[in-house]
Amino acid sequence: MGQRRRFLLRFLVATAVVVAVMPVRGFPQATKPPASLMKVNLGWQPTMNGARYFVAQANRLFEQAGLDPALIKFTAGPPFFSAFQSGSIDVGFMGFQPAVTAIAQGIPIKIIALENDAWGAEGLVVRQDSGIKALADMRGKTIATKRGSSADTAIRAGLRKAGLKDSDVNIVDVDVTALVPAFIKGDIQGGWYWEPWMGLLKRQGGTVIAVDKDVDVPVGIVWVARESWIRENPVAVQRLLHAIDLATDPLRKNPKAVAAEIAKPLGLGEEHVLEAITKEAYWPTLAESLGKSHQFSIHPDVIAANAGLAGVLSENAKFQMTFGIVKSVPDFTKAIDPSHVVRYVGERR
Repeated sequence: MGQRRRFLLRFLVATAVVVAVMPVRGFPQATKPPASLMKVNLGWQPTMNGARYFVAQANRLFEQAGLDPALIKFTAGPPFFSAFQSGSIDVGFMGFQPAVTAIAQGIPIKIIALENDAWGAEGLVVRQDSGIKALADMRGKTIATKRGSSADTAIRAGLRKAGLKDSDVNIVDVDVTALVPAFIKGDIQGGWYWEPWMGLLKRQGGTVIAVDKDVDVPVGIVWVARESWIRENPVAVQRLLHAIDLATDPLRKNPKAVAAEIAKPLGLGEEHVLEAITKEAYWPTLAESLGKSHQFSIHPDVIAANAGLAGVLSENAKFQMTFGIVKSVPDFTKAIDPSHVVRYVGERR
């Protein structure tokens, strides 16, 4: 087994299990942790765009906030759908596009919080021998993405920006578990993926041609939960938000320590993690996500006006309709429920 293949195997094994690591020194602690923990089935995926999840998991912030989480791994957003539909998970985080797709397909979930603005954490990475120097050079090439993911939206936006049609490029659906070997062997000339896969391709000699921001695609991560779980467990929702809140400060104020803490259990280099959390994305506080001027605002007035995050997701749905992923645009003034963040922030002022 080659060195590159062994590296990929280590990463996949590392992200397949929940690991215990030493907490960051000076990490914030939940005030007066609840005496009893509430069980929650929490879906996660190995993307650095969900960095607050990794910080919370590594430092047992879910438990400190009063939750007893059963952590279920997924490799991308779309596989969450059946799990939410069956009720086998209660809450999780995913990209804008899969959240839009799930809601458009009638999956009984609501968006309850914003995780991040991942403007530079997803993009097109190509092999050095691909002959691709610009988006227009994708014509006639084989480019991988994951069908139904946020990257699926971005690559199609990139084609349109370059004046290309979908039929001009051989777009292949490749799961992240098969991506790096396909890239190394030359089965694909490039791939449009999110972190850490974008960074892994870069570290196999790949070149970044464009990120989502370059093709005018707003991208980020949201926390979504089953509607029935939200109704029946309002206290658990508040505890989840508390864990997310506790993970924000170290991520923003001490990213080097965070990178060192979570890189090893994820099987990634510290510089890779640090790059992803400091140069490719931004994590607003829960209070900041309520700001009316925030690009992805979830302030109740903004959502009610179908602006902020609701407006962004509506435009995403309209774009998805053009290539057949969804058949209609959901009402995101109802699909986004900011009341829980409003309550959480209000009680801490």
